[in-house]
Amino acid sequence: MLPHIDLDRCTGCGWCVAVCRPHVLSLQAQGWLKRAVLHDAAGCTACGKCEPRCPHGAIQMLAEPPISIKP
Repeated sequence: MLPHIDLDRCTGCGWCVAVCRPHVLSLQAQGWLKRAVLHDAAGCTACGKCEPRCPHGAIQMLAEPPISIKP
């Protein structure tokens, strides 16, 4: 499970970044706005604390999609 961030709902408030103990979420500039991004998926512990902390419902903990292998 990894946090998936809906960039249309993310306001860049930073609450998810503040609650993330392994520090795998960060705020990054996207144009003139800041948005939360998962910058270290391998370091994520899947604790899920970021999901309820987001006041805008922009984060969902989801299983990574399966890797599709092209023949």
